[in-house]
Amino acid sequence: MQFFMKACFSPTTHKPVVACKQGGSMLLEAMLGITIFSFGVLSILALQGNAMRHVSSTSARTSAMQLIQRVDGLMRVNPRTANLDSFQMTTCTSASATSDAGRWSRAVAAQLPGAICNVVIDADTAAGRSIRCFRRAVVTITWPVRNGEVTGVSGTTNNTATNVADIQTVWSDTPNGMLCNT
Repeated sequence: MQFFMKACFSPTTHKPVVACKQGGSMLLEAMLGITIFSFGVLSILALQGNAMRHVSSTSARTSAMQLIQRVDGLMRVNPRTANLDSFQMTTCTSASATSDAGRWSRAVAAQLPGAICNVVIDADTAAGRSIRCFRRAVVTITWPVRNGEVTGVSGTTNNTATNVADIQTVWSDTPNGMLCNT
């Protein structure tokens, strides 16, 4: 029994006492509790970091889709051939600065720094149209992945949002041009 006991000193006489209880188990329990708590806090911080990366990526995707819907609306407001052709661009800076397309491209550059805009519109010929009386517009915005963002595809450095829209065109470019109905 003395194997589990250790010699202790009496606090009043300072003489050795034959046996006393082993101490330190409370300290071990406290250290174990602190360790478990620390791992829990670190796990919560890791989850928070992942959530912030996803929020940043989702915010950029939402901005891109809103910008695509905006340019789609601008093209539909005035579907004359000259207006539709003014939206055709291969970079965000290739549109006229004073046109609707130029204002839209500046909004893209402001909301998605480093983005590349690409708007392709079918030719205004019977052979170029995918559907009679409609011209197809394909709008694509590509923007770089920011540090820590999640793209959903491993190894990619860019995000891309694309929309394909068929826009009904006017029959003639007169001031009161009528929409094509045949």
